[in-house]
Amino acid sequence: MQRIPTLVGVGGHFEGETFKLQYGKAHIVGRSRTVDFCLRRAAKYRALDQKQKEADEAAQTVSGKHFQIKMYNLGSIEIKNLSPNGTKLDGKIIETAVISDVATKAHEISFGLNEVLRLEMRAHEDD
Repeated sequence: MQRIPTLVGVGGHFEGETFKLQYGKAHIVGRSRTVDFCLRRAAKYRALDQKQKEADEAAQTVSGKHFQIKMYNLGSIEIKNLSPNGTKLDGKIIETAVISDVATKAHEISFGLNEVLRLEMRAHEDD
């Protein structure tokens, strides 16, 4: 088992979902099916019927490509807003931010009407 920085859904459609970061790879989070961590593939969103999906205003506030997260190393994880709707890190609106303490502290990324992901260290099986 190794501990890896991981996005953990704690609010909104992403609640209960997890996505581990890979060194040096820019991961995109958003609503588009072409992104790495996609709202449309989240279990809570898939559980909705077509009429509910069309009426889901919260999902519409998540941009197709909402933000990018890239881990250079444990002391340098960059988050870049890609959406006109904005992205918050620990409650503060950001355009670009670098997290340097994920090894010792979790951080919350909020976006859209009610999506919240926590960036934290999580144990994963070795691949």
